Amino acid sequence: MESIDKAREAKEFAQRIANIHIHHSKIEKIYNKFMSMRCFGKFGAGGNNLDHLFIIGKSGVGKSNMVKKYAEQNPGYTKVVNGIEYDIKPVVYLELPDPFTILELYQSIVKALGAPQRFGRPSIGEVKRQAFNLLEKQEVEMLILDEMNYILSSKYVKPQEAMEAIKHIGNQANISLVCIGTPEIECLRKLSFQYFRRFPQVELERFTQLDKEFCLFLKAIEEQIRPEQHLGLGDMDTLLPEMFFKMSKGVVSIITQTIQEAYRLAGVYDTDFNDVSKININVGLLYVAYKNIVGDMMESDFENAVEQT
Repeated sequence: MESIDKAREAKEFAQRIANIHIHHSKIEKIYNKFMSMRCFGKFGAGGNNLDHLFIIGKSGVGKSNMVKKYAEQNPGYTKVVNGIEYDIKPVVYLELPDPFTILELYQSIVKALGAPQRFGRPSIGEVKRQAFNLLEKQEVEMLILDEMNYILSSKYVKPQEAMEAIKHIGNQANISLVCIGTPEIECLRKLSFQYFRRFPQVELERFTQLDKEFCLFLKAIEEQIRPEQHLGLGDMDTLLPEMFFKMSKGVVSIITQTIQEAYRLAGVYDTDFNDVSKININVGLLYVAYKNIVGDMMESDFENAVEQT
């Protein structure tokens, strides 16, 4: 029985490591904005009065993970009306198609809502009607459109046409839209004062200082994974916050991937791993894990990449 309990504990620990996601203060502010958008959408703020949002951030700050987690935390449910079951999905996440086309945009919405794709070569009008019908029946409140940068690289659709299609979805489906991408997508808001006014922008930034907020973020990681061996990730006396800040330059994905890789190296994902107490994470292992993540890139090159991406 004890060996079974240890094996189960080991598996649960491995899952916690694989699913690290911390709601630090920067993310909490955005989540609060999401709740505000959905709240006012429910209470009559329809049509042109609905709130929309652009979220920009450099690569690695955790934009996609943040919105995916929000969608997961606001799952759908089944509603029965007159004996008919409807899958209600208040928050829907999708990644824009690449290459971007209007037809593929509507097909991506249909797929995200769990409906089968139309066979053959459906017209834009057919898929559009299907998408709007599903958005209404499934009572979607918020549609999250990730990888907006694909619009900028599209050879088939002009940015203005793409933004008009997205705006049309918000108007006709009476839902809030959240558009995600790197800082380059800011130009899409500036194509028209109407877009600029209706799509306010917030930025998810990396940590820029080795301060209390950064330490609290590291501490929250340790509280989430709950290792048997205390690490002191957020304790300045351990020098780990300083090490992580120097290695990551404040980029969240580098931090979480380094920790995940360190535990992989420690054997957490080995098929015979069944004892959490045997894990030993130290500075040397963390550094090896970090090098595995960033490769042989020189520190100066890494700093330049962080600043430019």
